[in-house]
Amino acid sequence: MMELIRKDTDYAMRVLVYLAIPGKQGPVAAKVLAKTQDIPNDFAYKILRKLTKAGLLEGYMGSHGGFILARSPTQITLLEVVEAIQGPVVVRKCCLGLDVCPRRPSCSVSVKLEELQDSLVKFLGNITLDEVLEARYPQQGCDSV
Repeated sequence: MMELIRKDTDYAMRVLVYLAIPGKQGPVAAKVLAKTQDIPNDFAYKILRKLTKAGLLEGYMGSHGGFILARSPTQITLLEVVEAIQGPVVVRKCCLGLDVCPRRPSCSVSVKLEELQDSLVKFLGNITLDEVLEARYPQQGCDSV
């Protein structure tokens, strides 16, 4: 079975959605994020580093440190999350326009795979954390975050 969204990316999405819930007061500690989202501690730290490096989170040190969203939930897309954790969304290397396949110029399969690639990127790029949160908590939304 092939999974488009890996477990670490699922964890990352859950952490970001959790941080997007309105009413959070200040940074949330990594241990709290790991515990509330059922993520092994070591795995959580790796994910949080990647999300911070990608500019999706801001991290703060100290006794009152932790993590907050770097931008509004309306400005963070699922595509950004996937790319931060897994790298670019790629159906097949040939979809990137690279000359990795000598059959590419005459391959009708690559045309359809490129359409799938474009659809996936567009789909993920059009879904924000706010929309994900709204689907789960329709009354709350993220407008106040």
